[in-house]
Amino acid sequence: MRDLYFEHELEDQTEELLNDCHETITICGYDYDQGTALKRLDPIAFRQEVLGYMDEFEELRTKDLTEEEREYYILSENQVVYCRSEG
Repeated sequence: MRDLYFEHELEDQTEELLNDCHETITICGYDYDQGTALKRLDPIAFRQEVLGYMDEFEELRTKDLTEEEREYYILSENQVVYCRSEG
């Protein structure tokens, strides 16, 4: 797993995750992936999903670290997730 992710990469990963986990939806006879539809139709709700994904991502990456090591995992104001690599 990489140590540096930009916001747009996490948005793309969240969209793909939602698309993979949910069936397509039909709107006026047209089929859409749910992640893509949510991103386009309700950007605020989609942003909440991205933030939730980021929280889960950070929790998975830091669950086995000490408190001191966790300090290296920072969510900056630019929404870049950074962590110190081991070794």
